[in-house]
Amino acid sequence: MLLTLNGKNKMSKKIKDNAFTIQNEINWLITLIDNRLKSFFENTEFDYISPPNIENDSSNYANFLQENQLSDMERVILISTISSYFQVQIFDKFLIKNKVLDQPFTEFGGKVVSNRNLFIPTLETISFIFHNNSIQGKIHIQTFFEDDHIFKKKNILYINYDDSFDSFLFSTLSLSAEFIQFISLGKKYRPTYSSNFPANILSTALDWEDLILDKNIIDELKTINTWVKYSVEIKNDNSLLKKINSGYKALFYGPPGTGKTLTASLLGKMNSLDVYRVDLSQIVSKYIGETEKNLSRIFDIAENKNWILFFDEAESLFSKRTSVGDSKDKFANQQTAYLLQRVENYNGLIILATNLKPNIDDAFSRRLQSVIYYKLPNKSQKLKLWMNALDSISNLTKNDLNDISTNYELSGGSIKNVIQHAWLLSKQENTEITINHIRLGIKRELNKEGKVFELD
Repeated sequence: MLLTLNGKNKMSKKIKDNAFTIQNEINWLITLIDNRLKSFFENTEFDYISPPNIENDSSNYANFLQENQLSDMERVILISTISSYFQVQIFDKFLIKNKVLDQPFTEFGGKVVSNRNLFIPTLETISFIFHNNSIQGKIHIQTFFEDDHIFKKKNILYINYDDSFDSFLFSTLSLSAEFIQFISLGKKYRPTYSSNFPANILSTALDWEDLILDKNIIDELKTINTWVKYSVEIKNDNSLLKKINSGYKALFYGPPGTGKTLTASLLGKMNSLDVYRVDLSQIVSKYIGETEKNLSRIFDIAENKNWILFFDEAESLFSKRTSVGDSKDKFANQQTAYLLQRVENYNGLIILATNLKPNIDDAFSRRLQSVIYYKLPNKSQKLKLWMNALDSISNLTKNDLNDISTNYELSGGSIKNVIQHAWLLSKQENTEITINHIRLGIKRELNKEGKVFELD
């Protein structure tokens, strides 16, 4: 009970620290707003106040500001957006009307939610606060939303473009869900399965030693693992980026149950990275353009997270392009070209898994750094798989295991299914797992695959 309470207290302190820092930053913004409005209405010089000192602040928000060395302007942009979530009432002062024209002051920008009488700041509002809407300031604020800026690169915030206006300055800003979670709760962001992100985290209780594969495959996987291990170093070194890809693409192909999914899980486990298995049934659409949109959302959310993306049955997405016979062929080829570009630009590890390597588009194959064939295990590999799977739950002899390894062609995944069925049978009979239980499990598994079970 004491451990639980300590855990709760620790989390409460983290939340308290984060809230304290954010409130200080909001108070700074309130002062800037007051001083800017005073300068605007009284035609006096603007009294600029420096932001709070966060040098000895250990909160998540303060750490983020310090690690990324945000400028005062960047801090104003960020805290204005944060305030829209936590204390939107601080912008109520901008609801004041121009008495001469009997309308809101256009200088303040913003969007009014009339049914709630709320003022939501736009980029023009932020430009007014910091630059008094000078032309130079309006041009300058655009530079904070370029592709190479931290706001975009680290998926901190994004622009809600207003289609009814051409001006960039009429746009509001939104924070990413992951950044809100980080600065408030101090938690690592892990999206849950949804229509916007149809993917689940892969995990495994197994270890690298449980992966029984040929030496040449293990060597290739070590190469992939080395890239993952040093990927941050690559991305932070401009000279390396000219020579080494910032992303890594691998194709695993071969019969089902041979270790493709387990390998992806273990690569994540070894490097403390999240592995997301993308649900392609929710990605691929018969409607023109929808597949691209669905996939785009996946990549947009995953960008710069250092996640491993695992596409199982990848042939449904990355199939070969065809000669153009009609409009459907044309759009199918455009879809493949788009996917090529997104895969090429992703700066993490992508693993494509398929049972049907020949169906993968040739252009994809040329962009792959690793192509690994997972074949069915040979006799010695099957023996290791049986021994590992039955360790501590059965007293079968090595001769028994040699016999079933020799006589039955099963993948690692199928062997796991056999063991589960045998264990359940043993529980029903209240006995240890016997060779008969194993044989019944093998028969069941072979029948599933349409094969004939024969006693050895």
